Amino acid sequence: MRLTRRIVTIVVSVTCGLALAACGQQVVAHVKASDSVHSALTSVFNSPTTQFVVTVQDLPGQASIADGNFSVVLTTSHDQGTGTSTSMADQSIDVSIDYQSADLVDLRAVDGSEYCRLDLKHIEGLAGPTAFAAESKTLDALAARPGFGFIHDILLGNWVGVSTSTLTAVARQLAPEVPGADSSISGLQKASGLGPQVASSWVQSVRTWLSIHQTTTDKYSLTLPVRSFAGSILQAVAKPLATYSKEPFLSQSQLLKTIDEIPASLSVHANLWVSKGSVTKLQILVPNSSGSLMIAVSHPAAPVQVPGNATLLTAANLTSIFGSLSGPLVKALGSSRASSLSAL
Repeated sequence: MRLTRRIVTIVVSVTCGLALAACGQQVVAHVKASDSVHSALTSVFNSPTTQFVVTVQDLPGQASIADGNFSVVLTTSHDQGTGTSTSMADQSIDVSIDYQSADLVDLRAVDGSEYCRLDLKHIEGLAGPTAFAAESKTLDALAARPGFGFIHDILLGNWVGVSTSTLTAVARQLAPEVPGADSSISGLQKASGLGPQVASSWVQSVRTWLSIHQTTTDKYSLTLPVRSFAGSILQAVAKPLATYSKEPFLSQSQLLKTIDEIPASLSVHANLWVSKGSVTKLQILVPNSSGSLMIAVSHPAAPVQVPGNATLLTAANLTSIFGSLSGPLVKALGSSRASSLSAL
């Protein structure tokens, strides 16, 4: 009996030891996978320049027309030449919408100025030859007016931009005529200061709630519970938003109600590819569908620069625009305000 008990004890001990060792290996593997993914993601956001190319795959129904045809290209640059800056003022961004080989729309923010470029010929070709006929005639007539010559640049597909300082100066100039113009610009400037705090909250929430499992040598499976993730971000940014706006963002009860409206079972599933410590591709799966959002990542990338031969709008240009709109706008605002007062 003693011998039998010893044998049983040895077998149980060895079995438990092997089981614990296996569990330990799984935990270590999970920790290593988590560290590898977080390290790779950190390298992306710390890179001086990073480019994301977003496309869609296998969308259902009529949305499938976008498969492989349209893409959104986002490029970010740190103006100081390093990835350590957290200020939005030290970062440049370029967003372009492409259709096959055509660059339809470009939006760019760099060196304190905003730029835009449209390929109206390709856009019109996609929409149909008569889709913008009336608008084209209106724009041609408007471009002939004093102060509106920049519209010719827009129609020709050239870059047109405006500096933040010019926008601020014009807003202050028009403040007596357009209610809220000055405060709107000021609010936008204050809101830009939220960037680092929002980004920090987002990163911390991802680290807290993202579940990571390695499936192959360079591929990882990711799961993110939406309610928990969104709730932690909302809780984190509520106070900074209230501070900047000087108004309450959402009360605690409103926050909890908003969070509770998100289905508890809703999760975002994704696949991430890492090569030599760098993220190369991210696939976000569309819930209840075979569709997915594919994001190709490359860094470093070509830095975002001021577009050459861009036409910068002057205060006179903006005054002409607002001057032609201020009459109807002020009338509409006054009518809206009167309606609000009568409702009270």
